[in-house]
Amino acid sequence: MSNDPVSDDKTQKQMPKQKQQDISPPSYRRRYGRRMGDDAGGATSVWLISFTDVMALMLTFFVMLFAMSNPKQEDWAEFTQNLQENFNRFYGRPLNRAQEDAVNIDKVNFSQALDLNYLKAIIAKLMEQEVSLQSARLIDTGKSLIISLPQDLLFQSGQATVKSQANQALFTLAGALGRIKNRVEIVGHTDPRPVSGGSYPSNWELSLARATNVAAVLENVGYEQDVVVRGQASGRYDDLPDTVSATDRLDLSRRVDIVVMEDDGRRSLTSDLSILN
Repeated sequence: MSNDPVSDDKTQKQMPKQKQQDISPPSYRRRYGRRMGDDAGGATSVWLISFTDVMALMLTFFVMLFAMSNPKQEDWAEFTQNLQENFNRFYGRPLNRAQEDAVNIDKVNFSQALDLNYLKAIIAKLMEQEVSLQSARLIDTGKSLIISLPQDLLFQSGQATVKSQANQALFTLAGALGRIKNRVEIVGHTDPRPVSGGSYPSNWELSLARATNVAAVLENVGYEQDVVVRGQASGRYDDLPDTVSATDRLDLSRRVDIVVMEDDGRRSLTSDLSILN
C-alpha cells in the first residue's frame, strides 16, 4: 500500500461517486444503457428483426409458389361449378353468358309496339261490345291492322265534318289506342265519282279533310300520340274485289281507315336519319 497522502485523498474523494452509481435504480440503468448503445438494453428486442425477415421470406416464397402453380382444368371446372351451385342456391339462378358472335345489334328489336295478333283480339272484342262500331270492319294485312270506318258512321254525303253520333265510336277507339305504342296512320278515301258542289274541289282534298277531322276528334277525346294523316281519294278503289256489286264498291270506297302499324315509329325514324347522313 502506498503511503502517499495525496493518493489516499484521491481515493477517498472517488469513493462517494462509486457508491452513488451503485445506489441508482435498475430502471434508470436500463434506460441509460439503451441510450448509450449498451448491448444489455437491446438484447430483449433484437429477435423481432430476425423474426420479421423470416416471415417476409416465407410470404415471398408462398406467393411465388402460387404464381407458378397451374391447376388442372378438370379440377378447376369442378371447383367453379360447385361454387356456383352453392352460391346460386341462396342468391338466385345461374346466368349463362351467350356467345358474343350470336348477338347482332342490328337485329335487336327496341320497339315498344305490341304484337298485332294480340291487338287484333283486343280490338275485335272491343268492336263487338261497342254498338256504334258494329258497322266498322277490322282487316289484318299481316303488317298492320286496319279499322275501317264507313262514311255513314262518320259524315254526311260530300261533307268532312264528323257527325255527333260518331263521337262515341271515336272515343272508344281513342281509349284503346291510347294505351299502346304502335304507330297510327289515318287515311281518308272517296269513291271515283267527281265532286259536285260543296266546299272541296277534288276528291283528294275531301279525303284529306275527312282524315284530318277524324284525327282532331281522336285528339279531343284523349288520344295524345302523333298520327300521320293522309288522303288517297279513290286511289284504292281498284283494290276492292270485283265480286261485290258496284253499289257496294262505292259504299266501301267512301271510308276513313285507322291503320295500326306493327312498329312504334322510332325504328323507321332512325333508318330515315341514317339514309340522310
